[in-house]
Amino acid sequence: MSTPGRLTLAGGLSVSARWKDGVLDNWQVCLVRPPVARALVGLAPSEALARLPLYFSLCGQAQREAGRLALEAAGYAEDEPVASWLLWAECLHEHLWRLLLDWPQTFGEPPQSAAFAAWRAARGQGRPVLLDATTRLIDDVLLGRSGAGLVARGLIRLQAEDDSAPLCAGLEVRLAAVVAAAQALAADAAYPHGETGEPAQGCGEAWIHTARGALHHGVQLLRGSVAGWQVEAPTDRNFLDEKGIVRRLPASLGSPALARRAVERAILVLDPCVPFSVEISNA
Repeated sequence: MSTPGRLTLAGGLSVSARWKDGVLDNWQVCLVRPPVARALVGLAPSEALARLPLYFSLCGQAQREAGRLALEAAGYAEDEPVASWLLWAECLHEHLWRLLLDWPQTFGEPPQSAAFAAWRAARGQGRPVLLDATTRLIDDVLLGRSGAGLVARGLIRLQAEDDSAPLCAGLEVRLAAVVAAAQALAADAAYPHGETGEPAQGCGEAWIHTARGALHHGVQLLRGSVAGWQVEAPTDRNFLDEKGIVRRLPASLGSPALARRAVERAILVLDPCVPFSVEISNA
């Protein structure tokens, strides 16, 4: 399976382990992040907000809105919020990227590149057009009007494999997330977000929903400028160590090649927001 992900300024993930007698040990999980938050120190809050979508090309709107909410909690509330439908559109984009381009490779189908490109073009044409395109994509491609859509075909093929339950569950969860986001887009529902921690003078923390989980931002302001900025993304939590990967591995890892495939699939379920590589050595 090719390495999923888009090359961004967000860094990269490398995972390695040693295979011996059907078991993986000697794990090394290395998530590299450039010091983006440090680049915001010293800027005016509005300038820092403007740069967030440039520094974080994935979920850029959510990054900006999390930063805006954190600044608001710190006492700075001069920038306009991102419209909820734009955030739902971004969330759908991340889910559909995986479902249409990366997941098919796990069950032997080609990427649904044309379907994704058509949906992506509709995303820039406003909420009504996007909603129509999303509904058609779910009905015609993911579900299939006869019940034999991409996800159903994938589940049938994956269930034929041994120990595929974690992968099947991950695929079903992804589909459910797309349907829920589409319903929220149709209802023009408020996008999930909130403040965290106790308010303090010049300091604020906030979170916002993303396709991968809750994104957290924390800021410190001093004399009208950014004195500190912290970002904790779901990828940072999910790949702190190998535990999340191990929980999603099948019981049987009969060869280094099968182990590599299983690790790649587990990482796909966890869905890092950076490109990744996997190396399995044979003891």
